[in-house]
This record gives sequence, C-alpha cells and structure tokens, in this order.
Amino acid sequence: MKLGPGLALYATEKQKTYLALIEERGTIANAAKELGVTKQAVHDSMMRLVKFAASKGYAPEHDLTRPVPDGYIVKGVSTYYDAHGRPTGQWVKSAVDPDRLRDMMSEIIAGMLEDLPAIQVKPAQLDWQSDVIPWIQIGDAHLGMLAHSSEIGENFDLKIAEREICSAIAQLIDELPSCERIVINDLGDFTHYENFAGETEASKHRLDFDTRFPKMIRVASRVMRFIIDRALGKAQHVDVIVNQGNHSRTNDIWMAELLRVAYGDSGRVHVLNNESAFIAYRMGKTLVMTHHSDLCKPKQLCHVMTNDFRKDYGETEYHYIDIGHVHHAMVLKEHPGIFVESFNHLAALDKWAHDSGYRNRKSITVILRSKTYGEQGRRVLGIQEIQDRLSSAKQATPSIREAYTV
Repeated sequence: MKLGPGLALYATEKQKTYLALIEERGTIANAAKELGVTKQAVHDSMMRLVKFAASKGYAPEHDLTRPVPDGYIVKGVSTYYDAHGRPTGQWVKSAVDPDRLRDMMSEIIAGMLEDLPAIQVKPAQLDWQSDVIPWIQIGDAHLGMLAHSSEIGENFDLKIAEREICSAIAQLIDELPSCERIVINDLGDFTHYENFAGETEASKHRLDFDTRFPKMIRVASRVMRFIIDRALGKAQHVDVIVNQGNHSRTNDIWMAELLRVAYGDSGRVHVLNNESAFIAYRMGKTLVMTHHSDLCKPKQLCHVMTNDFRKDYGETEYHYIDIGHVHHAMVLKEHPGIFVESFNHLAALDKWAHDSGYRNRKSITVILRSKTYGEQGRRVLGIQEIQDRLSSAKQATPSIREAYTV
C-alpha cells in the first residue's frame, strides 16, 4: 500500500494524524506503536483512506490523478497507454455522490434561508388543555404522484392531492379543542419523488409523476405551511415530525430545515431533528417512536425502542410506534406494552401498486394521547367524507368498471 502526501486532502482528522506519523516514523508499525494502537487498526484506516481517495479519482499508482469535484464519485476510468507503457490519454466517468449531495443540499438551503424574514405567527387562544396532545397522523401523502382513472379507477395529481389533504387537515383541526400542544406527524413519503428525473435517489425507480419537480416542491411547501398555520390557531405549541421516507428522503431533510428557518423565531413551532430515521417523543408517562419502516420492519422496531431509548422506555408506561410505508392500517403487538401501528393515507394508488393488487381504504387519523393515560381516543376521517365536503365531490372508491361482454 503506497501512501502519498496527496491523500491528506481526503483524510479525516484521525487519518491525517496517522499519515503524519507514518511519514515521520517510516512504517505503519512504528506509527501504531507511537500512538498506542494496533498496527491492524492503522493499516485498516489507511486502506479505507486509499479506497475513498480512489473513489474521488485520486490513485497515482494507478495513473489516476484527476480528482472529480466535491459531490461526485468516480464511476469508471479508461486509461490509454503507448507501446512503452506510458499513459497517453484518460477518460474519467463520474456520477453524483448521493450522500454528499444530501449534505450539500442541506448546507445550500441553510445558507439561502438565513436572510429570509420569519413568518409572523398569531397568538394562540388562551384557554387550552395540557394533558392531551392530539397527534395528526399524515400517512404517505405522495404529493407529485400521477394516476389516471382509465388505468386505476380514479385520477390523482398535485391539484387533487393538495385540495384533499388541506380539506382533511382543516376539518380535523377545527374539530379539536384548544390545547397546549399538537403534533404534526408526517410519516414519510410526503413527496413522491426526489429529483428532476422523477426517481427516488436510492432505487432509481422511474415513477409516475405530475409534471415538474419545482411545482411539486412549491405544493409540498405550501401544504406543510397550511397545516402548521392551521394548527397554530388551536395550539400554543406545534411539534413537527418529518420522517424520512424512501420516496422523499432528500426532500424530508430540506423540508425540516425550511420549517426551522421559517418558524424558528415564533418560539411556538418545534421541528424535531430528523437526521436519524428513528425519532422518539416523550410526553409524561407516554413514549412514542416514529419511523417510516421502509428499512426497519415492524417486528424489529420494538427492539429499537427498548435499546436506543432504553432510559425513556423504562421511565414511561405507555409505548407506541407509529409507522407509514405500507399504506394501510395495521396494529402489531410484538412486545409487551408496545403497540406498533401503521396508518392509511389519502393518496391514490399508482399504476404499479394497482396492477400489483394492492388495495386500501383512504383516510387520515388524529389520535388523542394523554401524558398520563396514553391513548384516549381517535378520529378517523375517510376520503368519502372529505370529498363530500368539497364542492367537486366524487366517488371515493375506484369507479365500477365494465367487463367486456360477448
């Protein structure tokens, strides 16, 4: 393994220390002895550094000396040699580094939002209850998904999605009494895709999407602001949870940052940190953990709660885990005293889900959770009631389709 000074550009602080000592002491073994660590630990760290540098286009021993820009990784290299083995030309193919792209987007958004004026929030009503906290469970909204009635039995696009979810949220919040806190729990997949190609970043699946990426972003931002502003009319404090979804992970990171900047000065809107896929919320004797559940399946979630949040789990009586992803209502009791529940959503099925045979009832739920006694009740608002309240109400279930008759 050849270690050159150029590797320092790609090294962590610890790796820079290793590099300096190796150069000073002459060998990995001597450097390890000086640091009081094993030779294998230093060797493995240097191997990781060499591989990382190569992924960025730097590996001089292999004639790779043209690093790619920040935010990219090397996808492939073709080097041409003459009869004497000297390189005469090189073609470097690069691709976007998804992890660095997410970090860069967060940094750029934070910078852009620094000088924006904060939203002015109206005072809440003074007479509120403090023990019960309503949880508005927003199942996978899939804003930006496109569906046609000729294919799945109903139409769905950004306009329909915005109208239905805003109508539902208004109805649910208007029915609530004044309260000290409301939790807005976006269970993930608030948006349907993550880039201009209409794909998810991780899987690169091509999706049925409604027109333009900027249009989806505008609608998603507008809907989230509508929800929060409506909740502020009933609650002194609004806690917002934006779970990372497999369709929306990149958008979920910037959405949380956007809301922090927009409402931060109000002192009444609190956006929970969503850099981890597991988010815990403790309220008195009640502990709630939220997760989209595309990566960690329901049966494993109880172990995550009791391990990652063991102190809060041990000090509380009522334990709930709220998930999305599956698009239908389900309650799973896998551990004494822990209830894992998934929630329905309002979005239509896309063609893939429809043709795969998936079906579900469309609804949105608000759960009344007490700090002292756990869940005390809930309101399930179905799509038929939502559409009946809209002037352009249509049949909620997929339309009856005629069979070909001979």
